[in-house]
Amino acid sequence: MAIVIEKLTKSYGEKLALPPFSLRVEPGEIVCLLGQSGCGKTTLFRLMLGLETPTGGTVTGLPEGISAVFQEDRLCPAFSAVANVALALGRQVPKGEIVSLLRSLGLGDALQKPVRELSGGMQRRVAIARSLLYPAELFLMDEPFKGLDEDTRRQVMDTVLARTKGKTLLMVTHDPEEAAYLGGRVVRM
Repeated sequence: MAIVIEKLTKSYGEKLALPPFSLRVEPGEIVCLLGQSGCGKTTLFRLMLGLETPTGGTVTGLPEGISAVFQEDRLCPAFSAVANVALALGRQVPKGEIVSLLRSLGLGDALQKPVRELSGGMQRRVAIARSLLYPAELFLMDEPFKGLDEDTRRQVMDTVLARTKGKTLLMVTHDPEEAAYLGGRVVRM
């Protein structure tokens, strides 16, 4: 079923955080949202996740399983990379699968280190791994590749493409090259 966003808006008092926005996303489609800071991209995701209540408009067709990568990594600093992923997923994903994905994201040497000891880019990859292992039909990723060097970014983008194949992916980015690499439809906000 398509996700249909119709004239969705969000205001905080007099401040319009998301002007009327409409979009139709087909199942399995990759959509990259580009736009200047403050145009409502993150607000759109927060509305889709039910973390905010819209001022107006509707969103229909959202699947039950939604996974997200936020702008902030939202990790537990004292926990290891493996423990951070496992904490979010409970027992529904075997530890071996968590370790395998973290290794494929280049984190093999950092699996058991507290994430506070990891670089920002390594922490970002832990947050991405957590999202990719969640059994979702829709992935909302808000600037998921920020802080990654060029080689690592391509490796992570390839992993995201492989893990979300056949699923719906909406991604916020400021980088048209990332959108082109992912091969999705570009929507300017």
